[in-house]
Amino acid sequence: MNSAIQKHLWADIVNAPALPGVYAWYYSPEITDYDLEQTITQLKACRETDRLAAEALVRTTLDNRVFKHFREDPYQALLEGPLKPTYKGTLEHTFNVSGGLVQRIVDDPDRLRTIRNVLDMSAPMFASPLYMGMAGQLRSRLATHKGLIERYRRLHRQGDEPARNSDAGFAWQIAKRRIPPDRLVVFTCTTPADDNTAVDIENILNRIYYPILGRN
Repeated sequence: MNSAIQKHLWADIVNAPALPGVYAWYYSPEITDYDLEQTITQLKACRETDRLAAEALVRTTLDNRVFKHFREDPYQALLEGPLKPTYKGTLEHTFNVSGGLVQRIVDDPDRLRTIRNVLDMSAPMFASPLYMGMAGQLRSRLATHKGLIERYRRLHRQGDEPARNSDAGFAWQIAKRRIPPDRLVVFTCTTPADDNTAVDIENILNRIYYPILGRN
């Protein structure tokens, strides 16, 4: 059997193969036209009179529209050694936006247009996968992902903090990070039936590509 890779948009998941295989979810960051034009206008208006405010606006825009969706959950760390003090606690993932990047955008706000356009096209060519998995029946598995994402998004909008199990961890993370589903795309690759090849492939892919929201 020849494996075949297919791309599926959010609305197209129903057409995923009803076959065994592996799959990978990707997300393209979105800076909307409104946010883009508003940010550029504000930067041009304030950069000469209040440069610090302009720099803060750039950092806030990048964090809210791009970086926050990729921030890792905290690690619980433990450091210990023979006859040494023991340290334990939470390690937060922080993004340090390049000062040079901020300065260049403040000096030339229109460069945000190019940045936005490239980010819009970045997945999957320049992107790390959000999640990689395998399934005995890809169509059914991806439909389950989609249903869970929609359910958790409804609960988050209602202000609830829904419980999750290991099977729903990916969907829970999508809802928690407020990632727009219509910006998600999933790629599938079919594998031979009934020989568990997909299990081996998923094992290898998770260990060499480190999906951002992957359970491995």
